[in-house]
Amino acid sequence: MSRRVRVSISVSVIACILCGALGYARYIDWPSFDGSQHVREYLPGQYPIQDAHFYQYRNFMDSWDLYRFTTSPEAIEFLAASLQLSRAGVVYEFPLIVSRPPPYWWHPELLAEADLYRSQDRAPDGHLYDLLYSQETGVAYMIQFDG
Repeated sequence: MSRRVRVSISVSVIACILCGALGYARYIDWPSFDGSQHVREYLPGQYPIQDAHFYQYRNFMDSWDLYRFTTSPEAIEFLAASLQLSRAGVVYEFPLIVSRPPPYWWHPELLAEADLYRSQDRAPDGHLYDLLYSQETGVAYMIQFDG
């Protein structure tokens, strides 16, 4: 085999590995771009938001919007009231994984104690919400299911 063929094969293999790594990185939302604008659709500007992430899974008929952000207890009260969520139970009832590997920042299982809020009835727009909030750390995880 000539040197030119070996170099061409090597370059092709390296390009395929790099493309695969980049594709997988975006699949798990790395790097995560600022999700503040998506969270602001639910929380007005008077409530603080930090470290916001957003990711969307789409299926044939279903979609899941995943949110992670840090905020205040007052913002969570506003969010629960505006989405008509009721306090439902414990952290272990929160759906940890949706149909595919979650984004790299999705770790609600790390919250030892957190308040769980859940849609009791389907909202008029067909959305269901699960909200998990740790008052100790200020971290909130939210899932909007549309299906």
